[in-house]
Amino acid sequence: MRLRLFFTIFFVGFSLLMEAQEQMAGNTDENSANFDCGIVQTKQKLHNQYFASTPAISLRVDNVEYVYVNLQFGKRKDKIFMYIQIADKNVCIEKDKVLDIFFKSGEVVTFKNDFALNCEGYFAKQLSKKDYLKLKENEISSIKIYAYEKNYELYVSEAQNYDIDNQLNCLAAYKVKKTDEVKIKKHKKEEKNEPASGT
Repeated sequence: MRLRLFFTIFFVGFSLLMEAQEQMAGNTDENSANFDCGIVQTKQKLHNQYFASTPAISLRVDNVEYVYVNLQFGKRKDKIFMYIQIADKNVCIEKDKVLDIFFKSGEVVTFKNDFALNCEGYFAKQLSKKDYLKLKENEISSIKIYAYEKNYELYVSEAQNYDIDNQLNCLAAYKVKKTDEVKIKKHKKEEKNEPASGT
């Protein structure tokens, strides 16, 4: 139940798999980048902490037909996370299973799944400062995700690289708001502005 809530919150922009697939299938403008940060923060909490997330980036899997991967970044306190969901049936990924990111420079970085064993295709990684800088300063050529039944390979376009860089910049600058505190301050302001009764 926690697992579903966790990823449902972070993949707000992709309510239906078919909708994402149709969008990608009919999208001839794959090389145009999104310039808007589009950070979303709701009143919901994740592990008792407020969080913010960027719009998901939909990447097409090259070695499996009609399968897409949703890549998204989130922030809790001052920590940045990378979330991935493979939109395929029964994709089992265990904790500490690896994901390889291949950069155009020829370098390969391996990330281990921080999330528990699941068969819903979820991969999560808290980015260290070194991980963050590596993703920001290098252009990604492809990503390979290792699951139980098969491996998923996807290529990352120049526009998608731009979106990743832009979203990481936006999240680094974004301060996660304590939405309950904002609400309390508003109520206090309203009380001060109310005229005293009977005057």
